[in-house]
Amino acid sequence: MESVMFKALEDVSGRFTALNLMKCGIVLILMILLLVAVSIIQNQLKKKLVVEDVKRRHVYRTVFRVIRVLLIIGAGIVILQILGVNLSGLITVFGVILVLFVLAIKDSFQDIMSGLTIMTDKYFSVSDAVEFNGQEGIVIAFTARTTKIELLADRSVLAVANRNISQIRKLNHLVDIDLPLPYELNRQEAYTVLEGICDEIREISGVESCELKGTQDFGESAVIYKIRFFCEPHDRPDIRRDVIRTIQDELEKTGISIPYRQLDIHEK
Repeated sequence: MESVMFKALEDVSGRFTALNLMKCGIVLILMILLLVAVSIIQNQLKKKLVVEDVKRRHVYRTVFRVIRVLLIIGAGIVILQILGVNLSGLITVFGVILVLFVLAIKDSFQDIMSGLTIMTDKYFSVSDAVEFNGQEGIVIAFTARTTKIELLADRSVLAVANRNISQIRKLNHLVDIDLPLPYELNRQEAYTVLEGICDEIREISGVESCELKGTQDFGESAVIYKIRFFCEPHDRPDIRRDVIRTIQDELEKTGISIPYRQLDIHEK
């Protein structure tokens, strides 16, 4: 028993040769230099962030922490190999743990990577108007994992996982309204009425501009005309209601009614 222990200690001590220790020292120095380089890069990126990106800095911190951990683990593996330690069993165990770990954090990892995509591609920013699953709202904040949207309908806050950013659509200032008018109204009269409606819409507070796009389609019981106006996405719901009310008022003044589908029944 004593001879076996002595032999094991002798094998271990035999690996700590001057050459091996020098190699280990070089690995440690390289690791330290790389860690310093990572810190310098992180500080440079931090200085380049604009004011509205301050809340996103923790995303960068998370990424650089992962890089540091990988550097340390890599250096440790190289040192163990230099010392002649058999890593086959350790690598197998580590691989199993890594696979389980990746499966456990898969969704979180997707969220973080999507968060980085939002930052680098400028997909949207805080205060931008967006649409998610048919609901319009304002981006009020986002972290490495979630984007928070304040819904315009009821001012409630919706937290969306960043991995779902493909379902988030950034809104623009354009709003289209398709207006049906009766076939009995000739085109010239229709355009005159619609131009007058556009003039009234331009007077609504918050409307940037308004234009008549013309005939959009021919429906079963009406000709469809398109009116387009522009406003801030934040104010879209309220302004759209004001625009529709203006259209109703102007049509009532001219005595034009909006057609609706009718069913005629003939008795024999």
